[in-house]
Amino acid sequence: MGNLTQNFSRNEFSCKCGCGLDSIDLGLVDMLQCSRTATALTYEITSGCRCLKYNKEVGGKPSSAHLRCKAVDIKCIGSRMRYIMVKDLITRFKRIEVKDSWIHVDIDLTLPQEVLFLI
Repeated sequence: MGNLTQNFSRNEFSCKCGCGLDSIDLGLVDMLQCSRTATALTYEITSGCRCLKYNKEVGGKPSSAHLRCKAVDIKCIGSRMRYIMVKDLITRFKRIEVKDSWIHVDIDLTLPQEVLFLI
């Protein structure tokens, strides 16, 4: 049980460096919960909010939506899981990036919309 939604807790979205940044956009979390419910898959968040220092450490872009707590990376292993997740996420998000082991989604309106980035 989560403390933000049925399945998500605030600590899943906090900056991984331990700085305490955890102000994830609640609209984003609600959209993720809807997708998780629809797909019946577990969504493991590998990255949510990022402070400037941590974003630089992980090679994040200077304009990353993670810095504004409007983005997440979801662990995704395997082509079947990737297909199921992307099929649903694309109906909810206008910014998606697909990598071999994770899927990035964000709701940052300051960045280009209706984009799909691939490996």
